[in-house]
Formats: sequence, C-alpha cells, structure tokens
Amino acid sequence: MATLSFCVPAWNGARFLPQTLKALLAVRGVELEIVVGDDASDDGSAAIARRTAAELRDARVTVHPFRERLGLAGNWNRTLRLARGDYVCLFGQDDRCRPQFAERLVGLLERHRGCPLAFGRREFELADEESRRAVGDFFERRYPEMVRPFDERLRQVGEVVPPEVMIAEAMRFTFEINLIGEPSFVVLRRDHPAVARGFDERMEQMIDWEFFTRFFADAPIAQCREVVGTYHVHESGSSIRNARLSRHYNEYDYFLGVALERFAPRLAPDQRRALEERRIEVRRLALDHAAKEGS
Repeated sequence: MATLSFCVPAWNGARFLPQTLKALLAVRGVELEIVVGDDASDDGSAAIARRTAAELRDARVTVHPFRERLGLAGNWNRTLRLARGDYVCLFGQDDRCRPQFAERLVGLLERHRGCPLAFGRREFELADEESRRAVGDFFERRYPEMVRPFDERLRQVGEVVPPEVMIAEAMRFTFEINLIGEPSFVVLRRDHPAVARGFDERMEQMIDWEFFTRFFADAPIAQCREVVGTYHVHESGSSIRNARLSRHYNEYDYFLGVALERFAPRLAPDQRRALEERRIEVRRLALDHAAKEGS
C-alpha cells in the first residue's frame, strides 16, 4: 500500500491543530505519516499537537518543535524535507480534509504514473468578520467567476490535464491566478525534483503557484473534480496577512520572469510578448500601490 506523508508546517496554530490532526488521521486508503514542523511558536502549538496525538493514541503523528523561526517558506521546506512517504501533501495547520482525500488524489497518481501532481476541489470557510471584509468578495464571488472557464475546460479533458491546457489557461490571466489551489488539496510524488528543491523562499504570496508550475512545465497533471477538503480563511491566516497589493505586484513581477524562462520552449511569440508587456505594467502597479500604502 502506498504511503502518504502529510507535512503540517505550524506557527501559532494551537487552536486549529487538534481539529486538523483529527481530520488527517481519519484519511483512509493509504499508509499515513503526519509530520508537524513547529516554527518556534509562542502559543504551545507543538505541545498541543503532541497532546492531541497522545489522546488519540496514534503514533503516526510526529512533532518537531524547531527553535529557529524561519517564516512561511523556510518552514514549509524544513517540514517537507522530513517526509518519507511515496507521496506528500503540504497541509495547512488550520485546514481540514475529508476521509476520501487519499483515495481520490493518491488514487489518481497510482492510475496515472506519468502525472507528478494531483489536485482536488475545496470549499472555503470564512471564519470571522475581518476575513469576510478583507477577502470574502474574492473567495465567494470573484475567484469562482474567474476560474469558471478553466473549470469548464477541465470538464472536457478528463482526469489527465496536458501541459498545453494548463499553459493556455494560465495565459488567460498572464499567470497571475493560482489555478490549482492551496497546497492542502494537492498531492505530489515525493521523488519529483521540484519537491527536493523546495519552495522559493524569496516569495510569500505566490509561492505555491510558482511551485506548482514546475510540475506542469513538461508533464501532465491529474485532477479530481470532487471536493476533498475545506480551506479555512481567518483573521490570523496568511490570506489576510498577505493582502498588501504592492507586495503582490513585486512578487508577480519576479514570477513573470520565472515563467518566461520556465515555459520558453512552449510559449508562442504572441504569448511571450503578452507576458513581457504585462511585466512592464506590473512594475508600474507595484510603484503606484507602494506610494498609496506609504501615504
């Protein structure tokens, strides 16, 4: 039976971890390991994770209380390196998955050996008024509207999504919109070179999307049309912390440079020109928003 490593990078997630770990331990259909990497929290996150595992009497959970705080990307990489399974999922400390998560996503990768990544759908839970005010309109209305053409295209292609489809759909937004979703609802082959390389620690807002593009640059990926979990949006989460537009546009500028290089063999001249023109516009937007945020 295949082994799935759930890697849970934690920071001040004590109030969320018990619920998240219980959901992960209920996943069926694979051998499980759950690795919690605590990024020097000051709210007792590591102790809470250990206590939850002890109360459940489940040795599949290991907790690593790191003393040095590395921040988002650094702790994602540090926790990811502890995985030993055939497959790996970087799971948010405050998200929840459904019991059939592995049967659906690992099952896809077992059936389609040429696919290095499988992703599923998720539902959004806006937990408080601050979250609803800051990003509620995006998650509840704008994002579903933007990705509707992508979703319709996926209905046509079936379980296996070729690189040319992903690139064409990404070009609808000149690579600005994460079409795959959050890491919690994505399973990767652990032996893929991108996993060993890890996330780009120069990024914060588009870090997961940049990472995912490495998997469809030269290979198909797999999709599950079923909802496999819940993405929890709350006032202390990264979706709220990362809401500064100047930071977004600076990262987007950097990512466009990466995309131009990564997809060079597959981009038509008009696509390359569109990305280059968008990059010029994005640099102007970064400066404009920096001035507004500084005033």
